[in-house]
Amino acid sequence: MNNETVQVGTGLNKFYSKIYAFMAMGIGLSGIVAYFVLKVYANEVFSFFARTPFSFIGIWIVEIGLVIFLGMKARTNPSLAVSGFILYSLLNGITLSITLMIYTQGVVIGAFISASATFVSMALVGMFTKKDLSAMGHAAYSALIGIIIAMLLNAFILKSQPVDYLISLLMVVIFAGITAYDNQNIKNIYNQTGGHPGTGVAVFMALQLYLNFINLFLAFLRIFGKNN
Repeated sequence: MNNETVQVGTGLNKFYSKIYAFMAMGIGLSGIVAYFVLKVYANEVFSFFARTPFSFIGIWIVEIGLVIFLGMKARTNPSLAVSGFILYSLLNGITLSITLMIYTQGVVIGAFISASATFVSMALVGMFTKKDLSAMGHAAYSALIGIIIAMLLNAFILKSQPVDYLISLLMVVIFAGITAYDNQNIKNIYNQTGGHPGTGVAVFMALQLYLNFINLFLAFLRIFGKNN
């Protein structure tokens, strides 16, 4: 193994470490906000949403806007990307708290452990497999569009519990595949940038992994919640 190979491996490992450090920060911030909303400021927050129901939808719109914004500005403005990711994590902590209040502590813990195990397993697959996962990743992202449409149809028209359960199962499969693909894609991005991807790119990749984990968590919540 020559020095150049060692340097590439070391640089890639540092890139992965930076990405996962940002991801851990995002999950940590969301968890802290969710805890304070549920345990400390529950009355104030839920009273606010009761008085202004459209504010919750407003938060969702801001979150979607932040994801698009980070995708556009990650490379050119790293500092703004970090700030945007922090803001997104804080806002998502609020929306998560609304969801978590529906479930028991046992369901939440079980869903978190299952999401963590699935995420770590598929992340390792993406990091170490020699097989190109591009086709699988593109198929998973395409399937995700179909699932989102199915969720909207079920929420507003069908309103079927069995369909919702099936969608949750498919969400686990889809985001497990996307997690593997995104982790492999980190290596591709590192190589495409000549080993100098920059902090902004690391933040955007962290956001993608953060979203994968959160969606796995939410899918497991719905699955375990149906059985509780």
